[in-house]
Amino acid sequence: MRRRLRRAAGALAAAATAAATLVTVVAAPASATVAKVQSSARVTSATSSISATLSATTAGDLLVATVGYAGTAPSFTAPSGWVKAVSMIANWSETEIWYYANNPGGITNVSFTFARGSTATLQLSEWNGVAAASPLDSTGTSTVSSTSVTVTASATVASGELAVTSFAEGYPTTASSITFTPGSGWTNLANGLAGSLDATTADYRTGVGSGSVSETETSSKTGSWAAVIATFKQGCSGGSLTLTTPSSLTFPTVTLNGVDQTNTATVSLTPSDLTASGAGWNIQATSTTFTNAGGKTLPTTATRFTGGTASTATGNCSLPTNQLSYPLTLPAGATAPAAVKVIDATASTGAGPTTLALTAAVTIPASTYVGTYTSTWTFTIASGP
Repeated sequence: MRRRLRRAAGALAAAATAAATLVTVVAAPASATVAKVQSSARVTSATSSISATLSATTAGDLLVATVGYAGTAPSFTAPSGWVKAVSMIANWSETEIWYYANNPGGITNVSFTFARGSTATLQLSEWNGVAAASPLDSTGTSTVSSTSVTVTASATVASGELAVTSFAEGYPTTASSITFTPGSGWTNLANGLAGSLDATTADYRTGVGSGSVSETETSSKTGSWAAVIATFKQGCSGGSLTLTTPSSLTFPTVTLNGVDQTNTATVSLTPSDLTASGAGWNIQATSTTFTNAGGKTLPTTATRFTGGTASTATGNCSLPTNQLSYPLTLPAGATAPAAVKVIDATASTGAGPTTLALTAAVTIPASTYVGTYTSTWTFTIASGP
């Protein structure tokens, strides 16, 4: 896919102007947002197994299980395909979060086994819009004896993630009277349920931003808490590898003063990898020689890229890891020569839309003639770093 960028740099007797015209490219489609499809009732069991029921699941969706136990050594075992994300043990209570990525569909019942001896609880949920491969991002645990507990997951990759929390509060005499209140912005997955020695509950929050995420759960009773949190990445699939460029670029005015001068400007690009291939990508660039109306030119080595930075755009799943070193000369000629790589994303990075800022520097020699200099830049994105 090719992107064309037209840029102008000028030199006048007293001042020089610089302007650019870029071809507008249709923006890449955004990835889907995370949404809850369904959740089961919270169930309890005092035998060596516990089961919960869903309507038939949709292939590709993420399944999440929150389990609790009125004790400290349940040794939960899940069916094939399930992975334990996080667990926490406290006095009288234990809780865990499990997940099944990219489920095959048609699942209606899920059973966990555990070491018999006390009461366990289980609650299931189904989510779409979550990454199909390696969806787990960040986890956290907490334990405290109080009427409330705060649990935090740090360093989430990007905005748009799903966060799930699970709490078990040990209260050996009056567990049945415990009521829970989720933190602000959080939604309860299923009502809290008392076991023989404790009570459990679970909450969720979608659209979580990059950085840390916390929830403070409050109980009507003082107890010994076991709390866990897990965040899951937004999906970056169902699309193609595309690149978007802005419509214009302007360099600062240059006043000719008898010495060589350098002007800089930032080129904003938005690559979007919705292929879910994990191959990474690279962006290449080439250009025509800067030329004014009188046919005077700037050197073919006049332009360099001196740096590149990446930030998350809406729907991003992972920022690119760039392995290139700067400065990099932008090739130029009467006919644009072979392109060179100017920024890339190594394998397993750069999934979803990313905002790139490439710093471009153009050298205006002291001998530059008066005029406005124009050039056409062509950007191409390809799979692989």
